[in-house]
Amino acid sequence: MTRGDVHTYYEDGLWKNRIEGGVRASNTSARRSDAVSFGRTMARRKRVTHFVHDAAGNVESRKTYGPRS
Repeated sequence: MTRGDVHTYYEDGLWKNRIEGGVRASNTSARRSDAVSFGRTMARRKRVTHFVHDAAGNVESRKTYGPRS
């Protein structure tokens, strides 16, 4: 999974998106729905997988937008 998949997760009272391998969040949102929508758009543009985590950190859903390897 070193191809830059996108993760939407909850941390420090905010929903965040981070590209796998990155250190910082790409964006933050107070609303989960906004963060998921932004993460999905990022994953589609990069043609990678979008992982959505619940507030506890468990993977809730996963959708691949690019070629599968």
